[in-house]
Amino acid sequence: MGKGKRLRAQRVKDQSARQTRELAPEPSRPVSTDDMGGGRMSSYTRREIGKQVYAWMILLSYLEGALDGADGLPENLFAPQAPDESDEGYAARIKTDRLLVETQAMAGSPAEQVAEVLSSWVPRSLVPGVVDHLAAEGLRHLDTATLDPDQWQAGARPLLGILCPPKHWEAALDQLEALATSRLKINDVIAEHLTGQPVATVHAAAALVTWLYGRPNIIADPAAARLELAERAGKFGEFVF
Repeated sequence: MGKGKRLRAQRVKDQSARQTRELAPEPSRPVSTDDMGGGRMSSYTRREIGKQVYAWMILLSYLEGALDGADGLPENLFAPQAPDESDEGYAARIKTDRLLVETQAMAGSPAEQVAEVLSSWVPRSLVPGVVDHLAAEGLRHLDTATLDPDQWQAGARPLLGILCPPKHWEAALDQLEALATSRLKINDVIAEHLTGQPVATVHAAAALVTWLYGRPNIIADPAAARLELAERAGKFGEFVF
């Protein structure tokens, strides 16, 4: 087999592997703090910067989903069971929501972009750092904001439904509630659940922070904030990729 064919075969193999896994594999070599020469950063430094860049990339995809991905989806997507709603009615509504989300999911969608970042660049060992940086993006806007946790959760649920894989919905909703109650502080309970539900926790944090971008009383100029986030991701991404 020629070199070109081998490279094409490897790309196909790598793409297939990403499609069947949710998080990237752990590095094959130990992380080193030694600079690599020629002005190149150590693998440890690039790994630390990567945690921020991956968080920003995920958040940008969520922001795109918030602007473009909700068309045609019900406003009460993912809403809790109503007092006058039967168990059967609630189950049927959630099933319908699931089918709508799965139908709208397509290659290149914000949901696919988040999945690509996680499966290509974020191994399990980096997830806590990524969640920390997602939370930090929200915390920088929450210092003086008064926020109702119930309203916050209600606003973030549809975003979660649009971008989070359905199999993680239940765990993501639990983490959504916990993170809203703690105002994005990663307490011991959240950290413990993060270990067992890394993908769900990433989505919960991203959904909560994204909702803040739609509140002018919290972020006065969402477009400018989004542009600044994209510029940061591009600038620091040069050190990672």
